Amino acid sequence: MTEQDITIEERDYKDFSVSGGKKWVRLLKFYLLPAWRDPEFSAYENEIEKIKSKRRVFRRFLTPLTIIGFLMVLYIVILAVYGPFLTDIPLQEVVPPYIPPDGVPFDDPSPEHPLGTTLYGYDVYARIIWGARTSIGMAFIPVIISMGGGLILGTISAYFGGIVDYLMMRFADLWYSFPMLILIIILAPIIGQDLLTTLVIYGVLGIPYNIRFMRSLVLQVKQFDYVKAAKTGGALKFKVMFKHIVPNSISPMIITFFGGAAGTVLGLAGLAFLGFGDPDIATWGIDINWTLGRPMTAIAAAIWPGIFIGITAVGFMLMGDGVRDALDPRLTIQK
Repeated sequence: MTEQDITIEERDYKDFSVSGGKKWVRLLKFYLLPAWRDPEFSAYENEIEKIKSKRRVFRRFLTPLTIIGFLMVLYIVILAVYGPFLTDIPLQEVVPPYIPPDGVPFDDPSPEHPLGTTLYGYDVYARIIWGARTSIGMAFIPVIISMGGGLILGTISAYFGGIVDYLMMRFADLWYSFPMLILIIILAPIIGQDLLTTLVIYGVLGIPYNIRFMRSLVLQVKQFDYVKAAKTGGALKFKVMFKHIVPNSISPMIITFFGGAAGTVLGLAGLAFLGFGDPDIATWGIDINWTLGRPMTAIAAAIWPGIFIGITAVGFMLMGDGVRDALDPRLTIQK
């Protein structure tokens, strides 16, 4: 090794030592002197705080009841997605007009029919599997319609105020005076009792309830300084409403999504139980309706669909409570 190489190596070592020494000094100053800040260590600290903050938010969801609710809903989703792999009976053979040639109505459980049979000799197990797919769609479609319409109309009502707000609220009050179930019972035979029509009616009738809720949220956010600054800066009303106000007031609406899904499952099951469902679709409410007026031998055909309706509804409710506890700052308790 030449003398020049030794000189370069010593110089690099000295530079490293000085740099390392300065770094330790800066690190001590950073932790011991509250008023002294360092850009490098401040950046490290911010990244660590972001990770810790994300972990705290995630851990808020890891409560026993929330996990149980998630597993219950996940179980129904698995039945809905993997239905063709869980039963050998296709969907066409568990809904009218098909009638099993050797089917016995309300037969007891057997190796061929583990949970027994329902009306016309349909297999209860297969109806449960295929009904899961219908229930998941029933849970989300009306909620999306009602929350989407309520979000848009509630934001417009609160933002403009005046005569627009007055007319919108009187319209909502009018709908509040009519029970939703009675309205659906009246409208379903007139418009049609197919499943999609019933889901749309259910979703549209739920809009007034979300209008009032979204209006109360927007009225709070509307008073914040950044909204007033956007107005003063000449931003378009549409931009102020849906870029500045809605993103900062939509969290409680998201929280109520799961509660709305549970209510929709129970409400539509109740309609089918009363005879206002679509008999050509595999739904658990129709299965229970078919057992009305039957002897006690048909009780198993009603119990199993009722159990799965309860699993779906309770699962969504527990998930909704967990999301609310995790995201609602008013419920956060500092430990």
